[in-house]
Amino acid sequence: MARIVLGLGAPHSPNLPSVVANNPGFVEAGLYAELKNALEAARADALVIFSNDHFNTFFLNNFPMFAIGAAPATAGPNDGTPMPRYEIPVAEELASHIYSTGVSSGFDLALCQEFDVDHAFAVPVHFLCAHGKLPILPVFVNCFASPLPLASRAHALGRAIGSAIRAHEPDLRVAVMASGSFSLEIGGPAIPPGERSGVPDRAWVARVVELMRARRVDDLVTEATPSQMARAGNAGGELLNWIAMLGAIGDRAPAMLAARPHGHAFGVWRWE
Repeated sequence: MARIVLGLGAPHSPNLPSVVANNPGFVEAGLYAELKNALEAARADALVIFSNDHFNTFFLNNFPMFAIGAAPATAGPNDGTPMPRYEIPVAEELASHIYSTGVSSGFDLALCQEFDVDHAFAVPVHFLCAHGKLPILPVFVNCFASPLPLASRAHALGRAIGSAIRAHEPDLRVAVMASGSFSLEIGGPAIPPGERSGVPDRAWVARVVELMRARRVDDLVTEATPSQMARAGNAGGELLNWIAMLGAIGDRAPAMLAARPHGHAFGVWRWE
């Protein structure tokens, strides 16, 4: 049977690949390297990534709340992010299994069979598996188009996907990742004058990290209300990706969880 062997969390800021390329000593470079080492040590056969589209793969005329990408491969980034473009293998069989199992368990998931991805998926691929040998499984969570899914629903989605993975008959080692920020405003009113982005709610970032370190996921789900995520910025809903990942891996303490001043964090959950 398939089993989950690792949990990961990281930001997907589109400037990270170019910043790290020009400054290898950048702190985020070392943190992403730590995640890569954990992924390689876990000997994963596939990487499930909970993340969100920024109106590049989907748009408001057809923006699913939750979607599974099931295709032989995808490619990205499709949004002009200054980084290499990758052809990315997809764990299609596992994705199809999760889709059908999810629908059977009450999640009316969208299914994408022809799609590219933007930096939300391409940046983690760049830092963790750019060699192209590790298939990913994209799980799209609506973190931008209001109304967002409730945190409880995102957590339930993660639990359902975790159960589907464990019910998959082939003997696969699966890593599960969240990609996104906790507090981030992009080009909106809640940023400092003259800046393109900002962190509107640093106290919320600290609170999120505190709750995850203490394994108080139920409290995190309760406190991650639509109004709180809105106060955290127009990208504050990306926390839902982390909540879904936590649902998939179950009640576990992080082996590493490092908050950064840019409204995000890096985390590793390991138990083997």
